Amino acid sequence: MGFHSIIKTIFETALMGAFILSLGYFLVTAFALALSRLRNKPEIIADESLYPSVTVQIPTYNELAALNCAERCLGFDYPADKLQVMIGDDSNDPEVSAKIDEFIAAHPDCELSRRGENIGFKPGNLNVMLPKAKGDYLLILDSDFLPKRDFLKRLVVPVIKNPELAGAQAAWRIINVHNNHSTLMGTGIVNIIHSVILPFLKSATNQCVFCGSGELVKKSLLIEQGGWTMGALTEDVDYSLRVITSGKRIAYVGDLRVRCEVPYTPGDLFKQQMRWAYGVMRAFMAHGKKLFLSRTIQKRTKFAAFLFASGYVMITLLLLTMIFGLLNLVSGFFGVDPAEAQSSSYTVGHFIYDTVVNLLLTCGMIVSSISAGFINGFGFRSIGRLIVASFTIGVICMFFVGRGLITASLGLPMKWFMMKKAGNDTARSS
Repeated sequence: MGFHSIIKTIFETALMGAFILSLGYFLVTAFALALSRLRNKPEIIADESLYPSVTVQIPTYNELAALNCAERCLGFDYPADKLQVMIGDDSNDPEVSAKIDEFIAAHPDCELSRRGENIGFKPGNLNVMLPKAKGDYLLILDSDFLPKRDFLKRLVVPVIKNPELAGAQAAWRIINVHNNHSTLMGTGIVNIIHSVILPFLKSATNQCVFCGSGELVKKSLLIEQGGWTMGALTEDVDYSLRVITSGKRIAYVGDLRVRCEVPYTPGDLFKQQMRWAYGVMRAFMAHGKKLFLSRTIQKRTKFAAFLFASGYVMITLLLLTMIFGLLNLVSGFFGVDPAEAQSSSYTVGHFIYDTVVNLLLTCGMIVSSISAGFINGFGFRSIGRLIVASFTIGVICMFFVGRGLITASLGLPMKWFMMKKAGNDTARSS
């Protein structure tokens, strides 16, 4: 087999795989659109004696936005004797730590956990806070999350009804979606997860995964599982796979949305998506084999885990399609393998036609992102900008995702990146 034939085979195989996954995204998106019409207001249980005790944990590293989040949590409409709010300050900026100390002094109901270093990143911080938690459940919130007053009352409903649950995950609602093309692209990515994938998983498999924030975690099970994995860049997915493999279920409260931010700049978005790809890949490398080969785990649960990670499979196939499609074109035009060279009848028009057809066959994720925009109420005014963002920022972002996947698969380390958050500026000026 000649060089050109090898390139062409890889290209066509990747294209076929991307088409099959794209078709799957079309079907899942259609289901999510139909399901969105049935969305109800999240339930509240009136009998407060049934409410579990909850410790809110807000891990932070040089982020004053945590003060906005903590202030919201202190205002929860939740029994005071069952609520503990804690900031885990890993900051190495004395000015930030001083501001946090001022907040704690002014809000004695908020507790402070400080260890003086950032070893193990966020999960390391959470592990230090774990023994200090008095609640039966932990509500994990990243610093930029702004829950409403009744948020916790609504989030505990699934665990009250079923104490065997490993916890519950709320949906995210992005507040800076229209700032620029980067925030629109970042919102599109988040919306695919929270408005398409997770609602489908809830209905089709009765399973969910934790997403790192807006998550209610059963403390006793977390301790039984050995706590958070130190140094994990996506400790949420890592823990979810461990929980699911042990036969436990996570509830998704899709009707309950908590406001948060996505990265403001292309650079931050690229770093975030590279970090997420790295973390998810490492989590599946550590726990995926045990999960997928288990004879006791239901097939629909295995399908749920695959579908959640399918976006990274899709991006890998799209990258292979782009790279080997270009190599296929170049090797054909320039006769790298003369016996396989393209005929002179293959014109620019043919190339454009083939490109458009291939895009239509593999545009499932873009359609999902646009559809998720409609589900969240900003579809029509953003379609054009989202498409532009997808074929500019989104294409570049795919290469960073690919870098994250390759780095993880090679077992190489990756640094944690701090993102710019508007909440930091708001807290600083208040």
